[in-house]
Amino acid sequence: MEKKNIEITEDKLEELEKQTKDKFTNKLITDLKKQINSNEPEMFKRLNFLRIIELIEHENKGNKLDKFRNNKYKDIAFELEISLRSKKRKMTLNGEFLLNEISNMIQKEFDLEPMHLYEFQIGKYKFGPECDEWQEIFDSLDDYKLGSAISAAGLDRGDKLKFLYDFGDKILFSIEILDVKKLNVDVKK
Repeated sequence: MEKKNIEITEDKLEELEKQTKDKFTNKLITDLKKQINSNEPEMFKRLNFLRIIELIEHENKGNKLDKFRNNKYKDIAFELEISLRSKKRKMTLNGEFLLNEISNMIQKEFDLEPMHLYEFQIGKYKFGPECDEWQEIFDSLDDYKLGSAISAAGLDRGDKLKFLYDFGDKILFSIEILDVKKLNVDVKK
């Protein structure tokens, strides 16, 4: 079912209302219910409807990601190859590293200024710094563990992720997972 062809009805909006717990999304649904029979141009109603659907999809992704957030990855290391055009760097990182820490490492390793927005695209998920009021750009913030993000996306050895640095210049890095290693971590009691 294509989003653009869905008829906007009160029943459909009530169905969407049941799918979200987000106050902002519910406010948009309430407003659109009032607009359905108004003289408001159809284009505006359609844009509001599509935004509601996108927000609910975004919320669902966030809920799925939350299931992985508290998993421990101290005994897993990810060997990564980070590429930008012809430059390549290898890093082996414990799964407990946060994405914002990895962003800092990449920026330092490739001599980039640390002042720009960035995002990690890991599978179907996007992670980045807090930057907008409603957090619609990213599925989760960059305080997410590398191991959690890779696990939630279902990625493994040989898969790739992306790191977009500077939304203006669009400097796009490719990151390949070369290996996933189980570490022998001594647990002292």
